[in-house]
Amino acid sequence: MIINNQKQAVNLRIQKSLSLLILIIIIGLIYFANIIPRGLFGLSTNQVAAVIILLFAGYFIFDYMRNYYYVFYSDTGDKFVLRYFSLRPLEDRKNAIEFNKHEIHSFELVRSFFGLNETLIVYRSTSKGVAKYPGVSLSAVSKADKEKIVASLQKLIRLNKK
Repeated sequence: MIINNQKQAVNLRIQKSLSLLILIIIIGLIYFANIIPRGLFGLSTNQVAAVIILLFAGYFIFDYMRNYYYVFYSDTGDKFVLRYFSLRPLEDRKNAIEFNKHEIHSFELVRSFFGLNETLIVYRSTSKGVAKYPGVSLSAVSKADKEKIVASLQKLIRLNKK
């Protein structure tokens, strides 16, 4: 089975770019087109612009805290493959977890940020013990795909314990 959230990752990047463009257009209209000459709700033009900027900043901070990842999961063949990278700005490092299926020991899903973020942590059996891999955020993966990943990992672990 192969799971890939490329469409969601692209949509999230487009959404961030469009929201930044909308912010720039709104601020430009406020100051240069003078669409709010006397302010709004008793606020001056500068205060209206500050409120709009704070709302967009809150949105971007929330988006940053969600820590969306591009995820490629595959359990076809003899290998377990998990490729991923963060969609945060300036974080371009691409990572991969790849090993034989029979080496998978366990996994856990850790929730954080008020239950909005779900992180997958994979454990691998090695000759020196159990190795823990860094967490992979599944925030940008659909619920159905998360369930498929969990079912696949549970199946692999069951097969290894026989």
